[in-house]
Amino acid sequence: MERFEKAVQRIKNIDWSVRKQDLPSHALLVTEFINRGNVFRDVYCPENKMRKPIYSAAQIIGVEEKILLDIQKKVEELDLLKQGWTVEFLCKYFLEWEWAISVGEKIDVRFEDLYEPIILLFERGGRVSYHHNELVCGKYGWPQNVYPFPRTEFNELNMERLDEIDGVE
Repeated sequence: MERFEKAVQRIKNIDWSVRKQDLPSHALLVTEFINRGNVFRDVYCPENKMRKPIYSAAQIIGVEEKILLDIQKKVEELDLLKQGWTVEFLCKYFLEWEWAISVGEKIDVRFEDLYEPIILLFERGGRVSYHHNELVCGKYGWPQNVYPFPRTEFNELNMERLDEIDGVE
């Protein structure tokens, strides 16, 4: 459960009062999040072609609903709804996923960091919303099924590289 506890701590450590608009890394992170989600769903539910950019990977792989209710309690304790429903659900789905991995659910190793891009976005002061079936970040919007042929290799993400992209010293 160490991985799950670290995920909870990451959410707690986000300074939600810090908001940065339209950094170059924000578009990269949202694009990477959507790409990873599309590849994940190509593997685990290829028959579903109506893909919203906000989804529960834990539910897709069939994690028990009782466990998901316990995680909902944890999300309520974190009081994420005041950041908007989009942030609340993305953090909830991240915690569900981290819990599933912590208890040994069998998943493709490529998807262990499925929600990492969106959590990095929040840690870097970026925010997303949902409008007209698009995930919106700053002046950009990403529709469902953003790539008909998603990349199967994922970008390696780290704070130093993201700082370099944003021109932060």
